[in-house]
Amino acid sequence: AFAQARRDIPVLGTTHADTFNGPIPVTRDLTPEECAKDYEYNTGVVIVDLLGEEDQKAVEVPAALVANHGPFTWGTTARKSLEHAIICEAVADIALHTLSLSPAAPPPRHLLERHYTRKHGPDAYYGNPDMPTASR
Repeated sequence: AFAQARRDIPVLGTTHADTFNGPIPVTRDLTPEECAKDYEYNTGVVIVDLLGEEDQKAVEVPAALVANHGPFTWGTTARKSLEHAIICEAVADIALHTLSLSPAAPPPRHLLERHYTRKHGPDAYYGNPDMPTASR
C-alpha cells in the first residue's frame, strides 16, 4: 500500500506571514462514500471539518489544501480570493525550495506575528496610505 505523508505549508517568511496567520492546513482524504455521492459538497465538508468551529481561523488563514485535490482559497471578494490563491501558490513554492535546502528553517514566532499584524487587525498600518509613519 502506498502511504502518503501530508504536511501543512509552514510559515517560513514574510510573504506567507503577511497574508496567512499560521500554516496553510491540509484536509483528510475523502472517504470512498464521500467521493461516490455528493463529491463537491463533501469537498467543502472536509474544509469545514478542518477549520472546526474556529471562524477566526478561516479569516486569518483564508486557504486550505484539500488532500489529493488542490488548494482552496476564499476572501471577502472574488478579487481577495484570487489574491489569496496567488499567494498560496507562491508560498507553496517558497516552502518547497526552502525546506529542501534547510528542513529546520522556520523564523521566530514574534517576527511572523509582526508581519501579520502590520497588515491585519486594529493596529494595521502596512499598505495603508492614511497611517502616519511615526507610529510604525
